[in-house]
Amino acid sequence: MKKGQSLGVLLPLASLLFCSSAVLAAEASPWQFDGQYRLRYESLQNAYRANAHGDDSVLASQLLASLKYQGENLLGQVELEDARTWLDDSGTPLGSDDVNTLEPLQAWLGWHDGDKWQVRVGRQTLDIGSRRLMARQRFRNTINAFDGIYGSYNDGFATWQGFYFNPVTIRPDNRQDLDHNKTHLDKESNDHVWGLDWNHKGATDWELYYYGTDSNRGQLKLSTLGFRNLNAIAANQWHYEVEAAYQFGDNGDLDVNAGMFHGQIGYQFDDALASRLSLLADYASGDSDPNDGKSQRFNTLFGVSRFDFGPTGIYGAFARTNIISPGVQWDFKPAIGKSAFIAYRAVWLASAHDSQSRSGLRDTSGDSGRFVGHQIEARWRIDLMKQLQLEIGAAYLIKGEFFRDAPSAPDDGNTRYFYTQATYKF
Repeated sequence: MKKGQSLGVLLPLASLLFCSSAVLAAEASPWQFDGQYRLRYESLQNAYRANAHGDDSVLASQLLASLKYQGENLLGQVELEDARTWLDDSGTPLGSDDVNTLEPLQAWLGWHDGDKWQVRVGRQTLDIGSRRLMARQRFRNTINAFDGIYGSYNDGFATWQGFYFNPVTIRPDNRQDLDHNKTHLDKESNDHVWGLDWNHKGATDWELYYYGTDSNRGQLKLSTLGFRNLNAIAANQWHYEVEAAYQFGDNGDLDVNAGMFHGQIGYQFDDALASRLSLLADYASGDSDPNDGKSQRFNTLFGVSRFDFGPTGIYGAFARTNIISPGVQWDFKPAIGKSAFIAYRAVWLASAHDSQSRSGLRDTSGDSGRFVGHQIEARWRIDLMKQLQLEIGAAYLIKGEFFRDAPSAPDDGNTRYFYTQATYKF
């Protein structure tokens, strides 16, 4: 089936799922059926990735359909994901983060005691804390899943969460199958990730966490210790968030010592636009010397970067590794059902000798400098009804010396990115 034809298959399927949800909703039962269908067009002008040139565009669809059961003690969920792309060409940066067709994303059973505790076993997705290190993707077209066991316990003062997982490898992963939206069932990897998270909510929220990873047949063994502290956003008040993590272990023959920091402080105004102004700062270490037998490059694990560093998709210029980036953001709501923000970031490499996270560019000599560029980003959301949301976003990347001078850097001008998407929830 060609890409153009497969779009016609998904639209009737989405309609059928919507009708099914209406039937289930009409009956009082422990069953719940819901999901969404999203269609997004992306356009990128002037590449920034190594050995890339010119413009690019892609049309991406994502269908999610979930059936949940919650009885007095028994829990369960089955979720289907269908993620596809069109309009791409041989130069489009497609990967397993774009295509995953007709995939059983979740299939788990659990046991619970109200809001006090629960245990889940099977294939599942997961959000923890800030979502910077463990998260279910929102903007990305495909979603990470894990096979294993998860548990949570609320002792009345704090919530404990723990898990032991094998990450699921998303397929297809070769270019020909990605281009044709081929269906290959995902498979459980031989890697392992486990963690423990403690979260106390009060006048200020406190979170402590530990993650362990063992991957690449034992070549990568990492421990990540971190904390997070923040207060709630309220009108006419200051708000803040601080998160930091330290990483240590081994990556093959390299000793790993790395870290990351996120900080922000802002003020929520009680004006007609419900304006919120925030000052931001992010740091994630990079490898300072490729020949010293050590690695300081921070591993972002299974976190997401969209809410800190801008859109991903065919753009995705920045991630939480080898980066120093201050910024400012203005969030506002022009009317009921409408929200927007405008953000600016300046970006440097934490180490001039390490690679820039998303471009594939690296100058081990450090002669290309550390300044990556300026990013200006904007997003506008409109809720047309309870089920339908429209979103428009853009990013403008003014290339700095590193993006201009690093080996294999494209000689195109500044990068411009635009997307528009519609999401229907059922």
